[in-house]
Amino acid sequence: MKVGYARVSTADQNLDRQLEELKKAGAEKIFQEKLSGKTMTNREELKKALQFLREKDVLIVESLERLGRNYDEIIQMVQHLDQKEIGLMVLNMPILSQNLGDPQLQKLIRNMIIQVLSWAAQNEREESKRKQRQGIEIAKRKGHYKGRPVKYSAHAKNPRDRLTYQAIVKKLKREEPIKRIAEETGVTRDTVYRIKKELLPQADIQST
Repeated sequence: MKVGYARVSTADQNLDRQLEELKKAGAEKIFQEKLSGKTMTNREELKKALQFLREKDVLIVESLERLGRNYDEIIQMVQHLDQKEIGLMVLNMPILSQNLGDPQLQKLIRNMIIQVLSWAAQNEREESKRKQRQGIEIAKRKGHYKGRPVKYSAHAKNPRDRLTYQAIVKKLKREEPIKRIAEETGVTRDTVYRIKKELLPQADIQST
């Protein structure tokens, strides 16, 4: 059975073109979803498609990028399909869309593509790290770099994180044990120690 999977990354994008191409390729059932950056990790419809597929079935996608957010995810997905002996048809990659008649040759070609993707993934990670380091250096020279914002603080963006911070502060002022505070608030002991250290200068000021 041929099963299609269509995805767009924003709610205002249209799936019609992908759906039409999947139907032309012979998809008998199609799973589709619209995802934002925040919900990209869930991909519930893709999970359903993978659960629906059986050995010797074929998953059809318009392009490899529909299978993951980055090269690493795509590689994992292709390897998963190989392990389950599920075929893969990628419409913008004809070599993956043709039935070569030889399963071993088909697997060899797919493995070659995985190797290329692995190389691209490594380069992508290194380039991302290089740009990040470069950005930090520029920010430091301009005096704008302040490091990663702490999760729990009096000015945390998330209201729940602010409440957690306030609860920790109250417990510290009551001189409760660090271990108990960490367990009751669901944070690490290092976080509690960090907040305690930040509060010490305030206590010194109030006592003078």
